[in-house]
Amino acid sequence: MTPSANPHSWFRRNVLFLWLVLLPLFPLWRAVFLGDAIGPYDQVRQMAPWNGPRPEQPWDVLPVDGAIQFSAWRDLVFQGWGRGEPPFWNPYQLAGTPLMANSQSGAFYPFHILLGVLHCPTFLAITLLAWFHLAVAGLGVSALTRKLGGNALGAVVAGSSFSLSAFMLAWTALPSVITTVAWIPWVLMFAWTVTSTCGREAGRAGLGLAVSIALMMLAGHLQFAAYGLIATGIIALGGLIINRDLRALLPLGLGIVAGCALALPHILPVLEYGKFSHRRNTPTMEGYQGYVRFGALKPFELGTLPWATLQGDPRVESSRSDAANPLPSYWPSLVKQGANFAESAIGVGPLVLALACFAPWRQRQAWPIAIIAVIALLLALGTPLNMALFFGVPGWSSTGSLARVLVLTVMMLCVMAGLGASKPLTWPENGLRKWLPYGIPIGFAIFGVVFTQQGSASAQNAEALNPLIAASMTQAMPAMLLGLILTGAVLFFFRRIDEPRIKLAVAFTPFLLAAIGYSSHLVPTGKPLDRVIGPASGQRIAVINDPWSLHVASPALLPPNTPSLNRIHDLGGYDSLLHRDTVGLLNDINGQDSAPEANGNIMFIKPKFDARKLAAAGVTQVWTRQDIPGLRIPEVKEQYKVYPLRGPGRASTPNGPATIGNETLNSLTVTAPGPGRLTVRDRNMPGWTATVDGKPVPIQGTLWREFDLSPGSHQVTMNYSPPGLSTGLMGFAFGLVLCAGFLVFPYRKAASNENVGARWVPENSQ
Repeated sequence: MTPSANPHSWFRRNVLFLWLVLLPLFPLWRAVFLGDAIGPYDQVRQMAPWNGPRPEQPWDVLPVDGAIQFSAWRDLVFQGWGRGEPPFWNPYQLAGTPLMANSQSGAFYPFHILLGVLHCPTFLAITLLAWFHLAVAGLGVSALTRKLGGNALGAVVAGSSFSLSAFMLAWTALPSVITTVAWIPWVLMFAWTVTSTCGREAGRAGLGLAVSIALMMLAGHLQFAAYGLIATGIIALGGLIINRDLRALLPLGLGIVAGCALALPHILPVLEYGKFSHRRNTPTMEGYQGYVRFGALKPFELGTLPWATLQGDPRVESSRSDAANPLPSYWPSLVKQGANFAESAIGVGPLVLALACFAPWRQRQAWPIAIIAVIALLLALGTPLNMALFFGVPGWSSTGSLARVLVLTVMMLCVMAGLGASKPLTWPENGLRKWLPYGIPIGFAIFGVVFTQQGSASAQNAEALNPLIAASMTQAMPAMLLGLILTGAVLFFFRRIDEPRIKLAVAFTPFLLAAIGYSSHLVPTGKPLDRVIGPASGQRIAVINDPWSLHVASPALLPPNTPSLNRIHDLGGYDSLLHRDTVGLLNDINGQDSAPEANGNIMFIKPKFDARKLAAAGVTQVWTRQDIPGLRIPEVKEQYKVYPLRGPGRASTPNGPATIGNETLNSLTVTAPGPGRLTVRDRNMPGWTATVDGKPVPIQGTLWREFDLSPGSHQVTMNYSPPGLSTGLMGFAFGLVLCAGFLVFPYRKAASNENVGARWVPENSQ
């Protein structure tokens, strides 16, 4: 057997790669090995119509979004591609709304298409995607660390620290976030490679840059994609300055342009639909002040740097809770409006902080990494740097919490830790300075405790809050102390012992620290929801679901977007991008703002609705847990009632109801009797076209789709194609041409063994 054929030799060469690939299985173990679905489905199951028991874990509204929003979106996308129908339109919520033009649906993301074509069950696909992207994120940070000069050990420390970071795990239930973030380190790695190499390698790096940018933008969360592009600009500029070769601008620029062009079939429909967004606004100073006040990281939240759960764990009830008033141990939500663990999950742990202090700061390739980390932290803290984005970037004033940019700080700290672990940790044998490496993590721990205690300083309910703060620190302290001891031991052995196998143990330390702290339970899981049977096919319902809370589980019924998961047509809904006319329709029916105070992207039908207007919107049933006076006798279910509502239904003519036939995610067929005007009470938006008996006709009406019919029975077929898609496909073709150009990149490598400062030499030069 040759050495290359020896399986043990192959395993030794690839053990660290396999470690990074398999590592995410641990935080996902319930989903992978027990068949659970990723998301706090037990929190949703306690609501009607499932009426399950109160879950053991406390309410955390952000992961609940994953259970009620993303499962429905992913299910529709997989179904569409599995049936060979592009998933352009969601007919099941908000009287119909664009699906692909909601960027977070990820309808054109290649891995979503692949799993859909393979007919992979939705919840299994979501689990596979979570594992895949956590692994991709770890491998990307590892590759970036190696490209910046780190060794294999440092690369694994960096990659495993990031893939198991509290930030990544806390956002796993909202898959568009980790799907997007997973590609950011790859974008940065290829951007740095383009500026620091030449010849064919630069061409391959340019192609990698294009593909990584395209995947990052197609993944769905454009706010995080924008953070990735900001970091790319910083590292590319740093690479150009450090390596001093402007000829790198060509492959760098072509890579960025090609990547953006490849994503245009997704991006252009999103931008076109965004013109109608209910959140579209003109940036003002007053709006900026609110943006910073409610979204910025508060200084006391920096206290979680040394230990992610020092200020409480969202998955663990506080020891101060009682059965009547369950409270999570994560207490900042009681101090800061809209605070959520995931939004401020900056905690990287004592090992990353200690090793980052030993990064090779004298080497210039470490500088762009530090600059990205610092700029991201300053943006998260709400400094005036945000004004350039808020007022200078179209649409930025409508984005979510600005603290999310912390993902770049966390990522760069992990890279710096990897660079620190790649060099010998040397310090004087005598004097106080020899204790400095052990004092660094302890110092950060003291910093965390002090900043955590500052959390109640400006709170109005400080006296009530102090016991919660003390309880959260008490709960976290044993794990944090164990983590400090483990970090100290690692630093001691890393410094004193040259045995490679001993040093290799450092690679597994991030896993141990995460396991001690949070990684085994931070990703919420639960059994998928049972199927709910709705009304007859094609009928529309309205669900009364007010109020809705950020802090406790409300007595809700069929929470927003779960009707889509059950293929029930619901007039309300929950979307990250809402048409302003749809919002106006629902506000008119309710006689008030349709959104609950907790979330402006949720649209409810509220208890004091106008029944006449509700019926005119095509609703034939009202589902509610409350008594609604003035309506007909309801059908009583377990813990809720179904009121019939007399009206024209979703489609009708003056001669009577029309019959809704085949309905897909991009088309609808209706059979209707004429003469007269057919009204299909589904939202009419740009992109819809129609034929009557095979002949193209214009769609009339503004809110609904309306057609004038001659006498007799007619078949009306409507098809939807998102505005901007055709232009986007042409841009995609242009991007493919640019990518092909990288395969024949016209430079050859200069005679140099150095990555940094390597020169570019044209092939025809002598």
